[in-house]
Amino acid sequence: MAPASSPLVSFVVPCYNYARYLPDCLNSIFGQEGGYDFEIIAIDDASSDNTAQILQEFSDPRLRVILHAKNLGHVATVNEGVSQARGAFIARIDPDDRYRPHFLTTALNKFAQFPEVGLVYGDVALIDHAGQINAESSDQAHAGQDFKGNEFLRILEHNIICAPTAIARREAWNKSMPIPSGLAFNDWYLNLMMARAFDFYYVNRVVADYRVHASNHHTMIVRDKSEEPSIFQVLDRIFQEKESSSSLQRAKQRAKRGIYAAQYLTLADKYFGLRMDADARRCYLQAIKNRPGYLSRWDVQRHLAATLVSRGGYERGKSLVRSVLARG
Repeated sequence: MAPASSPLVSFVVPCYNYARYLPDCLNSIFGQEGGYDFEIIAIDDASSDNTAQILQEFSDPRLRVILHAKNLGHVATVNEGVSQARGAFIARIDPDDRYRPHFLTTALNKFAQFPEVGLVYGDVALIDHAGQINAESSDQAHAGQDFKGNEFLRILEHNIICAPTAIARREAWNKSMPIPSGLAFNDWYLNLMMARAFDFYYVNRVVADYRVHASNHHTMIVRDKSEEPSIFQVLDRIFQEKESSSSLQRAKQRAKRGIYAAQYLTLADKYFGLRMDADARRCYLQAIKNRPGYLSRWDVQRHLAATLVSRGGYERGKSLVRSVLARG
């Protein structure tokens, strides 16, 4: 636990060329309900836009600004931010996302109620580049119910935790740091490392807004194909290591093929959505190889077939089916 003189909560905001969204993010932190003592550690990773200027315009003493003379990358920036954090609880948010005003009160109440829980997270809404809500909810794992327990195996298959909804105890962060250099992401890695040692609590309430836009980091790492090797680097490491719980270790090994299959299927769907058909086809085939049951799914059959023909033909076929269905 952090010293008594430290703030209760630290928010880490790694900044790189998202100046246009940054005020929305910072204002969502300063606008938190509950009057909790917190600090914000914002690190400008040598942005080429006016990020530094935006940060200077916020004169609140709770904001600590670190400026990089040269770009060090997302992983190094997050590692630095967490190492500078003094709070008993630490949250990380990208500058293009934002919190709902009740984020802290919702999470801290659960930490007080369940001392064994290492991380609390909630549901997230999807917003566009202008901040307009496109989806009021994104939960696909908890059927509209709160959940407390071990989520390690579930997170191995799918990254169900959206970064701006999560906050964790300092002890949980200490279990997961530092993030290895070279990874294309940090949130899934951190969630996995924490889930190996702590129960999580999911709150069935929207606590943050996740911005989906053309220059979104997670879209970029799919497009440049840096996400895929990072995913399997993390999985290979986890399956080479032994869990402290023997029951969790056995369950992990039993689920191995299904976990690799699920990750290949997620990648295939992402590649397909970006019209990267050769990569989509390769990943669909790997997913089916590891979990043959996927071949019986209509969406997998349809997308895999589409990667074998022209995308124009696929789109015309979809339009034809929709018109037939519309005519009844």
